Amino acid sequence: MGGTTRLLLSLSQSSSSPLSLLFLPKHFTNLPLRRFTFRPLCTTTKPPPSSSSDDILQPVKHTILLEKLRLRHLKSAPQEGKLLRGGIGDEGSKRKKNKNVGLVESFEELGLSEELMSALGELGISEPTEIQCIGIPAVLDGKSVVLGSHTGSGKTLAYMLPLVQSMRRDEELHGMMIKPRRPRAVVLCPTRELCEQVFRVAKSISHHARFRSTMVSGGGRLRPQEDCLNAPIDMIVGTPGRVLQHIEDGNIVYGDIKYLVLDEADTMFDRGFGPDIRKFLSPLNNRAGKPSDQGFQTILVTATMTQAVQKLVDEEFQGIEHLRTTSLHKKIASARHDFIKLSGSENKLEALMQVLEPSLAKGNRVMVFCNTLNSSRAVDHFLTENQISTVNYHGEVPAEQR
Repeated sequence: MGGTTRLLLSLSQSSSSPLSLLFLPKHFTNLPLRRFTFRPLCTTTKPPPSSSSDDILQPVKHTILLEKLRLRHLKSAPQEGKLLRGGIGDEGSKRKKNKNVGLVESFEELGLSEELMSALGELGISEPTEIQCIGIPAVLDGKSVVLGSHTGSGKTLAYMLPLVQSMRRDEELHGMMIKPRRPRAVVLCPTRELCEQVFRVAKSISHHARFRSTMVSGGGRLRPQEDCLNAPIDMIVGTPGRVLQHIEDGNIVYGDIKYLVLDEADTMFDRGFGPDIRKFLSPLNNRAGKPSDQGFQTILVTATMTQAVQKLVDEEFQGIEHLRTTSLHKKIASARHDFIKLSGSENKLEALMQVLEPSLAKGNRVMVFCNTLNSSRAVDHFLTENQISTVNYHGEVPAEQR
């Protein structure tokens, strides 16, 4: 996104609906903007009586804070040359981190095959990120690991590349063949959107690496998914519920599964997917207990790791190795956080407009996150009334429209 300003704001209203967000497209700048002058954001014409000087000065403080925030947004964004991947500091810091965590300059040094190198070249990717430097060798070694790194750090390729190479190696060493309904790798994701994202990554490297993948997620029709599963497949990307449904219907067979990935594992355990995960794992664990079975490799991927989730992971996957980047749970160098405290009598929507206006005036796209569906609709209506084009994206939007 380069120098594009990114801004997250929290708006609360009474509802238990899931997280919603609004996209403000770039083309809105062709429309006239309603201009706000900075003033106390109080919805009453007369301030409530108070003997406290802090109460009297509170609106003025908020106005000054908004003015400072406005000026900061109008300043030029930091030069991209000063930002390094993974949010690591300057060049000196980069060399120091390379020494500490074993970062390398190219994917060849990580031991990837020529066909995967060709796929990366077509994607325009030449230098691995920190999580890829850490994760690829570990997965290639057959370790069960938890890959922890911030969003956007390249975690999908960190497990997808070594998994594909491992499957190709199995073909050469053990003569394993691609078969219908019998995947060798399964990637489970909590949402259809993430499934689509992971599946696109798999497809983008499959042309060079010559492996077949398919996606089975909730929201899609069963029959086309069944047809795809009846064709020879190497990898399945899907949501836990839909994968279990296909297993129960006989469309997926456990026998050849050797690699299991739980993408956004923290989200799956937080949102109650635990029972489905355990149900999926049970036959694999039973099979692995047999002397003749080689077991299976598990890879968990996460952008956050609370103590509760880590405890659950360690209980469910005993002996799993945790691999984390230096940027996990740390502020990213390219991100800035500003907080504005508003009292109950102040108009949050007008405050939102004053905060957004500098970014929108520069032609930047903005995402506004709301914690409830009602808040999302209220913000959407308010911005539309002020002639700002928005896209309202929330949990009740049909999957086809997303």
